[in-house]
Amino acid sequence: MLVVITIIGLMIGGAVLALGVVGRDRSLEEEAHRLRAVLDYARDRAELETRHYGVRLSREGYEFAWFDPRDGQWRTATDDALRPRRLPEGLSFEAWIEGRRIVLDADDESDKGDDGKRPSPQLGIDSSGEFTAFEVLLRRDAEPYVQRIRPDANGELEQLAEDGTP
Repeated sequence: MLVVITIIGLMIGGAVLALGVVGRDRSLEEEAHRLRAVLDYARDRAELETRHYGVRLSREGYEFAWFDPRDGQWRTATDDALRPRRLPEGLSFEAWIEGRRIVLDADDESDKGDDGKRPSPQLGIDSSGEFTAFEVLLRRDAEPYVQRIRPDANGELEQLAEDGTP
């Protein structure tokens, strides 16, 4: 009887580890993968259209914009693939631009400037497809596990899973 219980315990333990239930957060990984894929898509659009794109990050989500050189204004992207997105409940961003941490505001109508326009994007995508130097951390509230997205030395986006404990 003890041998049977031990075998069953080992099988359950192996199944839990194989399914990645311990120490991983699938929804966090999926959201980071989605952000990386949409950033890659925006880079492709910037190159094809020879147009500057940018990403506005907030605590609750992100949205894409493109630069209109005729009037020097950022316009919200209307492409369905670049639509504004909200993070699932419990997830949040931390972001660094060129080594400096940026403060992310709430995503509401009150974050418009005095002229009624949305602020400029924090992350830039040049018309040549190059990103500004950035790092974005996606984390679940009160959890040490994070997903980091940043351009590598070749300009490609990399997604790293890390234990975010200090």
